[in-house]
Amino acid sequence: MTASSQTLPGALPPEQPSVPRPVPLSQGLAAKASEAAAAAVIDATMAENGGATGEELAAAEQRAGILFDAAHVEAAVSAAREQAHAEDQAELAQLREELVAARRELGLLAPAYRARQAVLRLCEGRRGDDLLLVSAVAVAAESGATALDGLPMRLTWLRSADVPEATDRVQRTVVHCESSYGGRAELVVEGDDRMALASMLDSSIIRDIHAPCPHEQTCGSDIAPPDEFGWFHLDVGGLGEGLRWYCSPGCVNAAMLRAGRELAAIDEAADDMIAVDQAEHPGEYAERPAEETAVDARCARCGCTEDAACEGGCAWVPNTQMIDLCSACATPAELDAASWKTSGGES
Repeated sequence: MTASSQTLPGALPPEQPSVPRPVPLSQGLAAKASEAAAAAVIDATMAENGGATGEELAAAEQRAGILFDAAHVEAAVSAAREQAHAEDQAELAQLREELVAARRELGLLAPAYRARQAVLRLCEGRRGDDLLLVSAVAVAAESGATALDGLPMRLTWLRSADVPEATDRVQRTVVHCESSYGGRAELVVEGDDRMALASMLDSSIIRDIHAPCPHEQTCGSDIAPPDEFGWFHLDVGGLGEGLRWYCSPGCVNAAMLRAGRELAAIDEAADDMIAVDQAEHPGEYAERPAEETAVDARCARCGCTEDAACEGGCAWVPNTQMIDLCSACATPAELDAASWKTSGGES
């Protein structure tokens, strides 16, 4: 091959500096294998044909299957895309079948659930030794309804209830009742619903702390009413609202109860956070030694105290240095400044 045969027509473009990029190990090995295969094909073609041209070398690489073929790559991408689409369609079809099967199972279970609920309603409120007609149970199980569905359950209060203590975290009242069939029934009222129920029973004595006031646009606000006579102007501690106007003692009491509930909720949340923090950092909450008790007064010069006075007795002498100083250690000038007399000051 001569030098002229290797020269391509036209000027060559300027070479651009190449920036090396990190290549993964697997890609590097594959690239080296591809380069080795291409070099082997080129060497074999040149050895066979002598002065091979560029077209001959490209044809040899094409036959060896190492020449980039855009059509082949596009076909491979399209095939992969179609395969993924087919897999997605198959998965969606399977999900549809499972959904249909689940709906079919729910449809089969629905009558059984309705029948169970009807039988439970039929038994609700009855004594344990009560006898039900087989026909009534059969109708409830068959139709999912009872003859009593349209009637309310009538309960009679047994004049007893479980009232929560002030320290209970869950404020729950259980009212003991009895059904018209003699069965046991309990009315459970929690939280602020207890106050609401009590206010409905006798609004003249107890008022729901969350019930709206007839003067709700002014009561509980900082807007002064047109006629301030009989109104209360005060700041309920805990609400953080500042001075507010309240139309009646009931509204003042409701505001104070709301503040108490909010403060209790804040304290409860703080206790829960402390408990969690103690569980997560037990070392930081180890028992600490009790603080030292206050030290008895001790003379700054001789160290005597109330329980251990100087020999012959002494007394405390006021001084401008504001230190604990006994009469046995004080100078004549300090004694004169304090107007201290031996006859009346020594103990």
